[in-house]
Amino acid sequence: MSPEVDGKIHRPDGANVAFLLVHGFCADIDEMASLGEALAEQGIASFSVRVAGHGTTPEDLATTTSGDWYDSVLDGLNLVKSWETQYVFVAGLSMGGVLTLLLSTQEEGIDGIVVFSPAIIVGGFAGKLVPLLKIFMKYRNVDLSYIPKMYDLPRTKYEREPLSAIHEFLKFVKEARKELPKVTIPTLIIQAGADKTIDPASGEVVYQTISSADKEIQVIDNAEHVITCHPTRKDAFPHVFKFIERITGK
Repeated sequence: MSPEVDGKIHRPDGANVAFLLVHGFCADIDEMASLGEALAEQGIASFSVRVAGHGTTPEDLATTTSGDWYDSVLDGLNLVKSWETQYVFVAGLSMGGVLTLLLSTQEEGIDGIVVFSPAIIVGGFAGKLVPLLKIFMKYRNVDLSYIPKMYDLPRTKYEREPLSAIHEFLKFVKEARKELPKVTIPTLIIQAGADKTIDPASGEVVYQTISSADKEIQVIDNAEHVITCHPTRKDAFPHVFKFIERITGK
């Protein structure tokens, strides 16, 4: 792995299917660890890419743009493609889901995508204040005490979020929504029904807006936003495996 591509690799012997896995905003690759391990148990390779500015420091994230985020994910995709498996998929969670959708509109050689809790409806009224707030406040503090109460797997997340990155994220999502009709490849959307981070209607918006003839949405009723770290992943992952089997015929 080149130093420019940072992340976690799973490569079972003989794998002919490979996934790029993309985590969410202000998070890290451990959000996707359970999926990478579940895929490996099925003989499927994966690379969980660390998005630029993540898994380091909030100060690092503050210097990045959505273009940097996309470029790091593209580097991850190119790494996965270099393995020359028969099939290539991309799966992303929250912001990673938006990056996944966008990647599918601009890059070739992707056979299908899976998006978990895609961050398409975000911000609300408070989001409109971010451009003003970032002038006076560089970071906002985040109470992470809820994580061990809500999730049964550990998650890395910044305790301070740069307002500049939040503004960049909101602009990125707004622009990405305009690109959704360009999504034409097979798509599986898995929406957390009990999502408290984004509007749980996001999954339906993606489903109704993309142009894929082959598209499916599954709402996991009691799931929280980061499904991959929530006990309800046991209900979500079988849908991923069925999607893979249907696309690959295996």
